[in-house]
Amino acid sequence: MPPRIVHISEADGTAAKYEFLNHPEPSVQKRMLCLRLKYRGYENHAIADILELSRNTIGNYLTLYEESGFEGLKTLNYQGPKSKLDKHQPKVEASFRQNPPRSVKEARARIKSLTGIKRSPTRVRAFLNRMGMKPLATGQIPAKADPLKQKQFHDQVLQPLLKKAQKGKCHVLFMDSAHFVLAAFVAMVWCFERVFIKTAPGRFRLNVIGAIHATSQKLTALYNTTYITADTVVQLLEEIARQYAGLPVYIILDNARYQHCKLVKKTALKLNIILVFLPPYSPNLNLIERLWKFVKAEVCAANYFQDAKTFQNSIIDFLSQLNRKKSMKKQLKTRLSLNFQLFSHAQNLTA
Repeated sequence: MPPRIVHISEADGTAAKYEFLNHPEPSVQKRMLCLRLKYRGYENHAIADILELSRNTIGNYLTLYEESGFEGLKTLNYQGPKSKLDKHQPKVEASFRQNPPRSVKEARARIKSLTGIKRSPTRVRAFLNRMGMKPLATGQIPAKADPLKQKQFHDQVLQPLLKKAQKGKCHVLFMDSAHFVLAAFVAMVWCFERVFIKTAPGRFRLNVIGAIHATSQKLTALYNTTYITADTVVQLLEEIARQYAGLPVYIILDNARYQHCKLVKKTALKLNIILVFLPPYSPNLNLIERLWKFVKAEVCAANYFQDAKTFQNSIIDFLSQLNRKKSMKKQLKTRLSLNFQLFSHAQNLTA
């Protein structure tokens, strides 16, 4: 049988070389090289050997070129077989949006219950991915939090204050206390085998009460190893008033008893500081909460402290560097952005 003759124009032969070198899709690159080699006079069996493809595949490429032209050869129409699960996607998606599965094993069982179709874990995982699902760590929100009150506070109180502060018309600070306990802080680490962290004896605690400036990220803080009381809060307010004299000062804080008492309110009034109390159970709206997480991740996680003094100094030194080191300021700018997580609803996962 005489060799098949395929007429390839000079323009297509030249374009095939360019597409072979530059097209992002490997399958199209192979088609273009096939066309280029045919244009240069290679026979089908030689092209098949060079590309390590069957002669039938080479013949199909050339037939496609003859029927659909150069652009047809660049177009990939193969979609593969469709899964029987795809037609049940709306039902499965609605169920999984309402109550996300904890694992592929659970998803597999629920899919079988919903559709009557049993698939391997690998096929189920692929189906979940096609729906746009992926494994994510759950977050947490206090059970008594009121999402509506949080949104109202965020939109009507917090954001107007922050815009005013960004224009240089006032100072806005976020205040809270943290209690760091000398104990093992387990964490994820890259390792070849499981690592065990030593735990120091005793229950030494370092208390920190601080206020972080919303726009400059400057921290004002006090430390002790006993208790945070109303007197401690008063000391912090006096220090804040001294540092930020000249403009109105607003402090966003939670409803802890030692912050909501008469002594603190009376002192704030005397110092011309406006206390803005968050809705109950709203740590997600208090910027300084992110700072405490930063400290635990950078100082405490997977770290052993041989004694209370080392533990205390490590935290105090780290916090004192926030206002001095450029690298720290850069990290804070990212971590303490003025975007706040709001919750339209919270889910209670059930089996």
